[in-house]
Amino acid sequence: MSQKHLSDPAGSTILNSISYYPVYLDVAELRACAEIDTKSESEGTPPLMDECNKLEEDPGQPRGIYDAEELLEIAIRHDCSEFQTLVLLMKNAFEGHCFLAFGITSKTLIDEGMLRIDHAHDCHLELGLHFTGHCEEYADGLHQIWQQMHGFSPEPGSICFDSLLLFILSTRLYKLPVSSLGSFDINKLRNLSEKKKRFYRNCFEISTVIHRAMAEYSVTDHINKLYEERFRDSLVRLFSRENLLMQLKTKLLYASDPLIRTAEELEKRYFSYLIEKEILKDSGKIQVPHASWDDESDAGEHGSSLKGVIKQLFRAISKNCKEAFTAMAEADLPFDATRFFLESNAVYNLTPVDFTDRLIQYHRLIDLFIQVYNIRKIHQLPAIYLDYPAVEPDELWGNLNEECVRKVQQSVAEKISLQKEFNHTSFKSKHIADNELAEIHEAYLKRQIDFLDQRIAEIHADINTIIVEKSSGSLVH
Repeated sequence: MSQKHLSDPAGSTILNSISYYPVYLDVAELRACAEIDTKSESEGTPPLMDECNKLEEDPGQPRGIYDAEELLEIAIRHDCSEFQTLVLLMKNAFEGHCFLAFGITSKTLIDEGMLRIDHAHDCHLELGLHFTGHCEEYADGLHQIWQQMHGFSPEPGSICFDSLLLFILSTRLYKLPVSSLGSFDINKLRNLSEKKKRFYRNCFEISTVIHRAMAEYSVTDHINKLYEERFRDSLVRLFSRENLLMQLKTKLLYASDPLIRTAEELEKRYFSYLIEKEILKDSGKIQVPHASWDDESDAGEHGSSLKGVIKQLFRAISKNCKEAFTAMAEADLPFDATRFFLESNAVYNLTPVDFTDRLIQYHRLIDLFIQVYNIRKIHQLPAIYLDYPAVEPDELWGNLNEECVRKVQQSVAEKISLQKEFNHTSFKSKHIADNELAEIHEAYLKRQIDFLDQRIAEIHADINTIIVEKSSGSLVH
């Protein structure tokens, strides 16, 4: 399977998830709501896209990048708050970046998601991270429009634009519909001290590194699935042989016990061993090896607030997946509610071993919430919004200083490295991408199976010989 480099995303594997709500749907929603407001209540409330399709410009259909002045005029005309307006403009900058850098349109973002993998070059592209890394290129233009909205002379106690920009990026609010952000209190970013500005910068740095880790984990999971699908038959046979070989080695050990003299006694002893093993086995799943910096106290008094928001996120996802509990209703859904619920449930029930794990858990649930919420909004299904950014960052992160950021960055780097090593990610990726290597690997797996078959036969013979000799009394102890 030959792949092109990521400069041409069309040549890469796509991990499809609707994690972005495009500007053209935001505009359609604003205009449709304005149309609906002009109707009398007796006429009822028509579906969003029906209203959009009646508009002269048909804004419910994808279009090119908006001119910033045009988008500002639309936002003002439809009574968007200054925060909603800035988010809308930032979304437009994001879509412009995706199109200019990779030729990816807003419609493609819905259809194909934001994460792409190039197995041939062992690399991946996460569009949100790429935009975050280049956001400074768009900051001046956004700031100029912000100044037009507020006047060019800064007032005492004015909102810190740079911190506001970092806040939107770190909370990933630019992925959500702007209609959901009307209640956000922008005054929390007014009259910030230098210490508070550094705090927002640190939140942004941590969010970026956690986002990068989540992309790496998604890539690893995807490669594992592709590898298992490609070599499924051989892997199933290999794993079954390995399990059988382990069982026979244990039986051979018990067969050498002087107290066991018959095949029936051997089977009984081995069955007892399986029961003991099951009782003593740790109830938790085997975890990938991890390196951690000591507990959550390093980040301050944030534990209970962060756990509380994590619980709220899980509940919001569950409510948006309510059809998962009514199978007949779920059949008509444009998305798999059960999968979203089970995935969020698995993330929520993880036991974090350190602050970094807790951050990853929090951001993974944010991503799942954004996905399921956007899907419901795009398909005009009732959607329940959780205003997770309303929680003061201080309550979540506590004393998030530069030392804490450094520790999280180091911890994440170690976790990613260990996870790749544990899953043999690079090795698997190469054998997925190259047909010649895949054939060689398939032949290698078959040789492994043949070798295990030979060992299994030898141990079977050894066990039978020992039992026969014991039964005949010819075995001298």
